[in-house]
Amino acid sequence: MVENKGRIVIVGAGSTGSSVAYHIAKRVGTGKNVVIIDRSGIAAGMTSLSTAIVRTHYSNEIVAKMALYSMNVLKDFQQIGYSGFTKTGMMFLFSRKYRRDVQQRVQMLRDIGVKEEFMDVDEAKSLFPYVDFDSDIDSVVFEPDSGYADPVSTTSGYARKAMELGASFLKDSVSKIKTSSGGGGVLLMESGKEIRFDKCVICTNVWTNKLLEQSECSPLPLKVTLHPVVVYNRPEKYSGTRPIVSDIVQGAYFKPEGMSLLSGGTHDPHMDSQSIDPYKVPADVPFEYILDYTEKITRRIPLMKEGTFRTSYYGMYDVSPDEHPIIDKLDSLGLKDVYCCVGLSGHGFKLSPALGLITSEMVLDEAYSRFDGSIFQLKRFGKEGTIFKRYEGVGTIA
Repeated sequence: MVENKGRIVIVGAGSTGSSVAYHIAKRVGTGKNVVIIDRSGIAAGMTSLSTAIVRTHYSNEIVAKMALYSMNVLKDFQQIGYSGFTKTGMMFLFSRKYRRDVQQRVQMLRDIGVKEEFMDVDEAKSLFPYVDFDSDIDSVVFEPDSGYADPVSTTSGYARKAMELGASFLKDSVSKIKTSSGGGGVLLMESGKEIRFDKCVICTNVWTNKLLEQSECSPLPLKVTLHPVVVYNRPEKYSGTRPIVSDIVQGAYFKPEGMSLLSGGTHDPHMDSQSIDPYKVPADVPFEYILDYTEKITRRIPLMKEGTFRTSYYGMYDVSPDEHPIIDKLDSLGLKDVYCCVGLSGHGFKLSPALGLITSEMVLDEAYSRFDGSIFQLKRFGKEGTIFKRYEGVGTIA
């Protein structure tokens, strides 16, 4: 437990902001000076639209360790709340051009304790006969411990636990951040209130640069990108608990959920090259996209030819140049005592336990206890360059 550090305000009550609030409240004891602010409520933004896949297959060791840590937290979430974690397993389908990279990354993941199985196609066919591995698949990676969780319940659990520890929640919208040369500052609210802070953490996702603009501050290197999600009813022959499929070859993922639903989206990197205005999201996913996605899923899982379309919607990602979070102080932008955990690039929910831990330690000036959070600083986009790896030509896997 650390000494009380004064009023700490967290702006944004999605999975990341709520995790940050919980970790800070837990570390400052009573948490009485921790305030969570969100204009719409807890888990009411992009978190509520997350497909909430929980996996550990990453190409960077520290992020894979964060994913493994976060998965274990979500599996054993009872002391905090209800996460709804459901173990399904997850398979990744690769073409021949990725074979060497895949073998190296599987070994790295095994070395850090991830259960990761590398299969040839014949073995995969015997285990998953309902998947069409066709001639385009060269190798299969299977994670038996992966699955999905309930993003709204998990986020609510973090927020409620933070409030049990003494934190408070305010439903309001921040219109401007004003800082003082002497330290701390004030949040000007749309309601007319002024909220004083000693430290402020912005976990504002796709709305980050709008808030910085209103605060007369330079923007962060972020794009806001659209990601369609399509939902189907599964046929009886494909009902029940089934593994999630990440089809790298077709650039899509398919997530069976519950007993009878399936949802999914794309790994197309083109999606992350097109920045949009988060206040002008199209009402409907185009029919052409739904048709193309349906062709991909029925090709890979032929049983889905008997499935039926249910609905579709758009989610949004705040994407950094290397598709990994930005966790840093914003002093260099002129906002003293303001911190951020943004640029989550589609990884936010599955990494939220680790992101909350890293951010809380940064804000409270503690040494990093488990993960070196300094790798997420803004300076990595300068001369030093980013250390993060990813599969060439594949978006959101990293």
